[in-house]
Amino acid sequence: MLLVYGDESMDETRQRVCAVAGIIGTEEQWNALEWQWMRCTNGVPFHANDCDSDQGDYASRPHWENKALYRDLTILPANSGLAGYGQAIDLTAKNKVFPESEDITYYTAFQRVIFAMENFAQSFGQIAKLTFDMRLESAHNAGFLYGSLRETEPDWTPHLASKISFEFAKDNPRIQVADLFAREAMKGLDNHIGPVKRRIRKSWQALLETQRFEVDAFSVEWFEDMKRKLPETEKKMDMNRDMYIEWLRQRNRQHNVSNMFQFVDWTARRDKRKAASV
Repeated sequence: MLLVYGDESMDETRQRVCAVAGIIGTEEQWNALEWQWMRCTNGVPFHANDCDSDQGDYASRPHWENKALYRDLTILPANSGLAGYGQAIDLTAKNKVFPESEDITYYTAFQRVIFAMENFAQSFGQIAKLTFDMRLESAHNAGFLYGSLRETEPDWTPHLASKISFEFAKDNPRIQVADLFAREAMKGLDNHIGPVKRRIRKSWQALLETQRFEVDAFSVEWFEDMKRKLPETEKKMDMNRDMYIEWLRQRNRQHNVSNMFQFVDWTARRDKRKAASV
């Protein structure tokens, strides 16, 4: 069994960049890291954004002390043997290319992280058990999405635990480690597209040089390519807006993100039944 802990991060305006990241490893690796992590933080729940910007529990501490703590904590996963994958998404680009669509960028990034963790577990012939930070506004939909992907993607099922867990980061140091990595994934893209262009962060460089941590970024080109391919994708999947509206009408439902995911799940199961009957 491989254990995955994940979290998300956004820029200070919550309008430019969203990132989701997961870190995977054995119980032994996590135990060793957690012990060192707790010793560095003195048991104070770590929040990467607050430490990096002198806020919250770190507001009364000297700036250099916060930076030193952030540096020391970054070194721990770099030296741990754990591996990580992060997905960052340019929210400005998404709103430019799809201005009227629902904001499901968190779930897009979340799904990509699940795929990366499944792929890692598969390469080792293991099962990945995922625990993510509890986001009250999205935990239900994220849990549903996880279950749907696991059941409708045959290759995924053998390498993903039957359920995903959600816990508050303040109570779980392992999620705090993922929070640091998620911030690095977010800052990497934000420093590239944001109002202030900055060079690669030393903290991200330390993780990158291990060759065990990877971050992908979706920006304008990715969304424009998705838009160009949308008609072909809808035809291939036999799923479009008119079908979704009719599906809602037949079930006397209103449009929302939850129902969008349930519609996609319904079409996937429909196609699975069709394939089985051939």
